[in-house]
Amino acid sequence: MRKLLLTLGLGLALATGAANAATINGGETTVTVTAPLTTLGLGGAPFGTATATGATFTFPITGGSTAGGGLEILHDGSGVTLFTLDTTDDVEVTVGNFVIDTLAETVFGDVIGGPTGLDLFSFGTAQGGIGLEITGTLAGALTSIFNAPDLTGAQFGVANTSPEIAPVPLPASALLLLAGFGMFGVVKARRQPSR
Repeated sequence: MRKLLLTLGLGLALATGAANAATINGGETTVTVTAPLTTLGLGGAPFGTATATGATFTFPITGGSTAGGGLEILHDGSGVTLFTLDTTDDVEVTVGNFVIDTLAETVFGDVIGGPTGLDLFSFGTAQGGIGLEITGTLAGALTSIFNAPDLTGAQFGVANTSPEIAPVPLPASALLLLAGFGMFGVVKARRQPSR
C-alpha cells in the first residue's frame, strides 16, 4: 500500500510540475547586424518599440515561456524596416514581432501588413552570441523585393538575449499532496507501538 501511495504521489507531483512552464515577462534582445547591407544598397531602421545604436538593434522582450524544455521569447510590437538607399527606388519592408524558438533554433517573424509566422533566421555559430543565418524564406523575400542575390545561409548578425523568467510557484495540487504525505506520516507514527 505504501508503495502504491508513493508511486501515485510521485506521478502526480511530476505531472503537475511538468505542466507548469515558467513565463518570461521582460528583458531584451540585441542584434548586431554584421551583413553588409550597404553593399546591397539597403539600410535598416528600428520599428515600433525597437531602438538602434549604429548597427546594433535592441528589441524589448514582451513575453514567452519555458515550455517543452526550451525557450520561446516574444518581441511583439518591435522590428526592423529595411529600405533601399537609392531614393529614386523608394522600396521598404518591415519585419517584426520576432519569436525566438530555442528548440527549433529558429527566429520567426511577421512581415508587417503581410504574411505572419515566417522562419526568418536559423541559429548559427558566432563569436559573442547566437549567429543569425538568413533562411531561404527571408532570402527569397529579399530577392523578390530588393533584387538582392540569394543570401540563404549568410550571416545577418549576432544576437544576445536576456529574458527575465518569472519564478514558477509550486502548484496547489503538489502542496496538497505534500500535506497528505505529512498527515499519512503522523497517523502512521501514532499507530506504531512505542518501544
